[in-house]
Amino acid sequence: MIKFATLLSVIFLFYSNTLFANITNKIVEKLSNTDNIYFNFEQITSKQIETGKCLIVFPGKLKCKYDGNENKEILIKKNSLYIIKHKFKRSYRYSTKKSVFNIILDKSKLLENIKLTDKSKIYETENQYSYELNSTNGNFIKIFFNKTDKKLKGWETISYNQEIVIFNILDSKTNIKFDENFALPNYKF
Repeated sequence: MIKFATLLSVIFLFYSNTLFANITNKIVEKLSNTDNIYFNFEQITSKQIETGKCLIVFPGKLKCKYDGNENKEILIKKNSLYIIKHKFKRSYRYSTKKSVFNIILDKSKLLENIKLTDKSKIYETENQYSYELNSTNGNFIKIFFNKTDKKLKGWETISYNQEIVIFNILDSKTNIKFDENFALPNYKF
């Protein structure tokens, strides 16, 4: 009886490792063939839920326009994150060199981290796979992929003020033609 239970454990372990390796390969292939992603989003923190539209261009660019009366925008380029509030004609700059965006927006780093993810850090739910990535600078990051089409579905991380942020990608389109120039507004102080 013990030998049979051991055999079943080995078969199950082999099957689950093979299954996650196959899934990871499909996710890597899908992401490798993605140059940009245009999508609606939902950003959830303990204080609020925000929505809007975003464009990610690999490597290193992100632009999100938030719904709402502040006319808020997030722009990431050249290792800098800008929070722009058009209503108040203000922008705030933060470095992304040691942030999770250093991984999320760098496709080669993202692919490398996904491939190296320990199988015990890959989770499956009804509609997605999630990968807990090992950030070299100690930041927590969990990346979500759609179970059906293996597209990037979002991420969970800890914000600058130590708050959990869940960023859900909705209705994504990949490799679209766009005319976005990722320019900062010229607000003089």
